Amino acid sequence: MIDIEKYAACYFLNRITRGRQSIQEKILMEFVSPENVWTAGRSGEIDYAQYLSETVLEKTDADAFMKESLTVMNRVNAEGTGVVSRYDSDYPALLKECSGSPMLLYYEGKIGDINRCCSRLAVVGSRKCTIYGREMCVKMVSSLAGKDICVVSGLARGIDSFAHKAAVDAGVFTAAVLGCGTNVIYPRENAGLYNRIKENGVIISEQPPDTQPLKQYFPARNRIIAGISEATFAVEAGLSSGALITVNFALDAGRDVLTIPHRIDSPEGAGCNDLLKSGALMITSPRDVLVALGCETEESPEAEVLDETLDKNQREVLGLLKLNGDLFEDEITYETEIESRDVKRALSALEIFGFIKKDLSGRFHAV
Repeated sequence: MIDIEKYAACYFLNRITRGRQSIQEKILMEFVSPENVWTAGRSGEIDYAQYLSETVLEKTDADAFMKESLTVMNRVNAEGTGVVSRYDSDYPALLKECSGSPMLLYYEGKIGDINRCCSRLAVVGSRKCTIYGREMCVKMVSSLAGKDICVVSGLARGIDSFAHKAAVDAGVFTAAVLGCGTNVIYPRENAGLYNRIKENGVIISEQPPDTQPLKQYFPARNRIIAGISEATFAVEAGLSSGALITVNFALDAGRDVLTIPHRIDSPEGAGCNDLLKSGALMITSPRDVLVALGCETEESPEAEVLDETLDKNQREVLGLLKLNGDLFEDEITYETEIESRDVKRALSALEIFGFIKKDLSGRFHAV
């Protein structure tokens, strides 16, 4: 159950001001709280002409906006959708610091865990990603397992979806920010992923329930993704990629931007290469991400930090490589007497965690 009138007041203030925080602040200098604005509006004690332009004022029907506010909040309450305002402790703290942050956020899941995580990383990229982009995304996000980091993205096709899936698979808390209502699944093929995030992470939107995914909502959604996060990681982006909108919001908020290098003849990665030329932090290993987020120092040995996360097979394979140097996969299988498929899994995990590397000949060696 929610406090219907409290959130209706926030909705009303947001509706009257068309979401413009600067106007909201002017009104609140006089009325102190959205609830006071609501009360004054009901009694006709507020002169909207002091705050709104003539053009906006002509299109403002305060009574209709009040009815709309109550209708939306009654619907939110009846359906069990969560809602937080900019004045609530569960509202994402870093987003609250940003100019133009939404008055209200609707959510499904555990929004309070965003603030409880020690760090938040936005992961963005192309909808039509390459195999390289997908593999790098999964590798980097999977490496965050056990690090108390929240992965933030937009549940779009491509890099967004791979980031969320890798996070859920690795047990990493993830927040999906939508450009539609939280009860609208878009794209439809992400229904299964949507439900996994709803159960294990959080679905967020500034749009009320039932809002359809209209084009104009997505750039606004991107400012939330960047605003929630200490850093934005552009995995793959062309020169005109929408992911760069999120990057620009991050830069405007004074947040770090991370990216990976791409081939110089790759149009899909040209935006990332431009970011590197402009001073973005270059990521070439999972550990670079952790260092950028302050979860590790430059000097801290990764093996000591991650060793506790390894299972029996991973420990045995790593021990063999430390002892015997470069080995092919079939040699590792023979020496350890571990099932071939389990050796493949162990090698994959050890590569992701940065314990081992594979050279051009196909041999593996400990780092």
